[in-house]
Amino acid sequence: MTVVLIGAHGAGKTSLGRALAQELGWTFHPELGEEMALSMRLRGDASTPQEDFDRLLFERELDRDAAWTGGPRIVETWHPGNLAYAAARSPAVAHDFLSDIRASSAIAVPVRAPRSTLARRQHEPGDLSFFLQVGAAAVTWAQRLGMQVLPHVWTHSATPQGLARHLAQRLRSL
Repeated sequence: MTVVLIGAHGAGKTSLGRALAQELGWTFHPELGEEMALSMRLRGDASTPQEDFDRLLFERELDRDAAWTGGPRIVETWHPGNLAYAAARSPAVAHDFLSDIRASSAIAVPVRAPRSTLARRQHEPGDLSFFLQVGAAAVTWAQRLGMQVLPHVWTHSATPQGLARHLAQRLRSL
């Protein structure tokens, strides 16, 4: 089983993902884009066209999928989130990789936080409205990829460990 945490930048996907993986005893795969952005010199902000970056991100994500030997995992952002970013800033790249993505058996969990919380947590350059748009679009992409989309969770109302316990119960019942 692959569970994908999707949502706006700063929603709490990483904290929830780590707590959920610990609660379930599963592997957690953090978002590749943030790690790559730290190691590459990107011009502009998150909404600036980044075709080379987006292309490399999809290649690395697909390579990680191919290397995965199975077993349950929690993945942050993954294909629906990457498609949302690429469709907003590099549409041709999103189109080029769409046919390579196999995600229909995955389960998406939209992760949300109030706008004020997102603004406080934002550490990536870019307009908050852009990040909100991408977070919403990731849900649409998850549906388009045939993924089951669970009801959203709000990260501001409980600790990551508390949310993880609740979400783990939901996942065990599927």
